[in-house]
Amino acid sequence: MHKREKKVRSASEALGTVLGTPEAALELAIARLWRHWPEILGPEIAEMIRPLGHRKTTMLLGATNSMVMQEFSYFAQNILDKANSFLGNAYFQKVQIELMAGRPALDKSLLPKFPPRPAAPKPDILGNLLPCMDPSSPVTSCYRAYVRHFRPELDIPELDIPKLDIPKRDIQGDE
Repeated sequence: MHKREKKVRSASEALGTVLGTPEAALELAIARLWRHWPEILGPEIAEMIRPLGHRKTTMLLGATNSMVMQEFSYFAQNILDKANSFLGNAYFQKVQIELMAGRPALDKSLLPKFPPRPAAPKPDILGNLLPCMDPSSPVTSCYRAYVRHFRPELDIPELDIPKLDIPKRDIQGDE
């Protein structure tokens, strides 16, 4: 075990240290195996027999029912060969098939799908305050932009705002 260093490191350096180990590379390869499970076994078979994880060199698979579990126990070596071929080495030595029993499979995302964000409701009455607002006010300018955003079809006349004539001063403050 190497000694802990007390120095601030960038996130990329820290991740490189952690993910650069052979164990981490193997775990990432196994995670990639689970993600590509339907491509490895085929979509029909992958729906019946799903990855649950691994315990050392034993691959844990979940079957949808007991008949599928019995049937695929005869094809365990075939599944093992395909998985090890995908990994590029003979890591898994044994396949253990269990009933799913409500456990989540690793070939699908465990994160819930969020529904699309609902559109912002458009206000019913909009633009009727413009005639009573001060045309030179910044609030009026913002309100006009707000009205244009929600009601682009409304014809909002541009107002002539008088520009103030402010004398320019020298940078040093001399007049």
